[in-house]
Amino acid sequence: MNKAIRQSFIITILLFLSTSGADAQVAIGEWRTHLSYNLGNLVMVTNEKVYCSTTGGLFYYNTSDNSINLLSKTEGLSDNGVDAMSWNTEKQLALLAYKNANLDLISGNEIINIPDIMKKQLPGDKTIYDVYFNGGKAYLSCGFGIVVVDIERFEISETYLIGENGDRLKVNQVTSDGDYLYAATDMGIRRADMSGNFLMDFNSWELVTGMPDSDGIFGSIVYYNNRLFAVYKDPLGEQDRIYYYDGSWVLYRDFPGSVCDEVRISGGNLLFTGEEGVEMMNTSFRFVDSYTGGNPRSASLGADGTLWIADNGRGLVKYDGVEEATIKPNGPLRSLAFDMASSDGILYAVSGGVTTTYNNIFRNASVHRFKDKLWNTKINYDYNDLITMAIDPSDPGHFFAGSWGYGLFEYRDWELEMVYDETNSSLQNVDRTGNIIRIGGVAYDQESNLWMTNTGVSAPISVLKADGTWKNFKFDGLLSSYPALGEVVVTRDNHIWGIINKGGGLFAMDHNGTIDNEEDDIYTLVSVEDENGNVITNDIYSMAEDQNGSLWLGTGQGILVFYSPSLLFENGRLSARAILVPRDDGTDYADPLLETEKVTAIEVDGANRKWLGTADGGAFLVSETGQEQVYNFNINNSPLLSNSITDICVVGETGEVFFGTDNGIISFRGTATAGAENYSDVQVYPNPVREDYYGPIAIKGLMTETTVKITDISGNLVREIESFGGQAIWDGNDMNGSRVATGVYLVFMANRDATAANVAKILFIH
Repeated sequence: MNKAIRQSFIITILLFLSTSGADAQVAIGEWRTHLSYNLGNLVMVTNEKVYCSTTGGLFYYNTSDNSINLLSKTEGLSDNGVDAMSWNTEKQLALLAYKNANLDLISGNEIINIPDIMKKQLPGDKTIYDVYFNGGKAYLSCGFGIVVVDIERFEISETYLIGENGDRLKVNQVTSDGDYLYAATDMGIRRADMSGNFLMDFNSWELVTGMPDSDGIFGSIVYYNNRLFAVYKDPLGEQDRIYYYDGSWVLYRDFPGSVCDEVRISGGNLLFTGEEGVEMMNTSFRFVDSYTGGNPRSASLGADGTLWIADNGRGLVKYDGVEEATIKPNGPLRSLAFDMASSDGILYAVSGGVTTTYNNIFRNASVHRFKDKLWNTKINYDYNDLITMAIDPSDPGHFFAGSWGYGLFEYRDWELEMVYDETNSSLQNVDRTGNIIRIGGVAYDQESNLWMTNTGVSAPISVLKADGTWKNFKFDGLLSSYPALGEVVVTRDNHIWGIINKGGGLFAMDHNGTIDNEEDDIYTLVSVEDENGNVITNDIYSMAEDQNGSLWLGTGQGILVFYSPSLLFENGRLSARAILVPRDDGTDYADPLLETEKVTAIEVDGANRKWLGTADGGAFLVSETGQEQVYNFNINNSPLLSNSITDICVVGETGEVFFGTDNGIISFRGTATAGAENYSDVQVYPNPVREDYYGPIAIKGLMTETTVKITDISGNLVREIESFGGQAIWDGNDMNGSRVATGVYLVFMANRDATAANVAKILFIH
């Protein structure tokens, strides 16, 4: 594995062969993750599997069949985001420690959850930094001390607080020489006699002295071949130092690197992993081999001598001494999605952001595309913070992304075609001496004109017209003083509505179909008031028009609705209504929909139902009127990655719902699709329905509000159902709830006014 014999090419494997079915169409009611697997931080080798934890998620590579398999809550894990993991060869089990201090023990096909640390109310740092197995116990190095897990009884047995006077002390790694238990901490190395029964007593722990830097930060400690090795972390990050104990503490001067992030015993050798690469020490205490390249974070040896590396940039790297291969599932290069949009089955996402005070986060300008079941990413390192986007209604390959600071970006056929700023558009700078062009929202109107907000300038609304020319609007200074203008919605009446962030309410504009003639324009600020003219709230976070033309507002106090928003331009005022949801307690009382939630995202599905995302309550699906809850997904009852929702997007062609969260993107296959114009492309699946299938039977390609009647071959009515937008779901049962018999069944369909109809067939095997 010497650097001199390494070849100069890299084999990249992007198989995306997942046990979760990520290479196939996800079934109705199922979930799948869409995470970045580039930034590897941990690797663990078992019998035939190599696990790699990344900042996006966890996966494993099966060396027997070369498959790549995703692992998340969707596949049965208890949580997402692994901070530490270790494999116990003797017990044939793995322990996963998650970012929230939840634990999973994996033994064969069984997953045993141990949530005690996660649920324990502890001040400060609960992070689990390392896992060390010794006999029937696992010692967890935690931000507050050491936790001992009995891996035979699957329970926590002891907790050691080893700081002075029993104070909390961050422990980075634990090891044992058979006599003592050693802990590498942020305040030196501590040890306790394992023959004693009082390790829970802080008096049993002593500071190891007689070595340089004895009270400093020690990131690693390992007992290897009768010697104790400890890594002192240089606070300046310039030169870490390795010490070993052989009767006395000695500085190991042969360490060739400068930073050491991990020390691990693997394959009979001791591996030191740092920014420069991986160094391998043999039992003679000599560095005998090395791997340089990339950005290693963790390394382990396979039984055949293959070196496996978690690389912070390439995911999992396999190195056999001659060639290296990059192995990772397909996914976006960045997991976050600040805004998403879809058209013609293609989903786009941007992953910029703003601070709570609407300043820049400075994330590189990243655009992601999910097309034909594969993710691709474009990153432009010269720009930052793409936060809003809109797709050309006539061309799904043509879209725009707005940047909070760098103007408007135009993409065509997955290439950046143009960046619009003050030199080639009507957009303006916040600061005339600089180049700060803040776009908070973009949206197309019915005539393919693209409207956008431009914060902090004299002309805060601009439009890129369908003919390629630009125009901006000053509104007599109405919006110029506001610190942040956000999302834009263009209604079916071609009225422009926008959010004024930071509690400013809304603005609305009617250009009366004459964009170039400002004399007939009507524009106004809109406070969200009740029927008595009292302000309910002006704290608006999201907005969407539904299929009935109502404007739904996501506020800091739940959902409010303008049922006839065009009346604003006729009457000069408008009142909002809360949706009252009857209590399920036998009383006549009702509560406003999500009144205690901050609603950050609203998306309307093909059946005019509303998907609602919240700041910390997860995601909700409510009925068309909002009075009935269909789903509430959160981290406790679903695979949802986080309760903090940044955006929601429904792919109308499939009904798949994508949730952007602060931990990445995950999707759920819903029951509603967009309605078709006719019945020329009706599909039934599965068809035939096999004897072992009991899932939903989908009839898709329907017109909106289709009535579906299912009969047997003799014409006897078996079941009647209504479509959700363009899709109807049948459970395979008749009107009495009994499974239908084997045979051919006819599916008759007709739209609401019976002006269009069609028939399909289903073969049912029972």
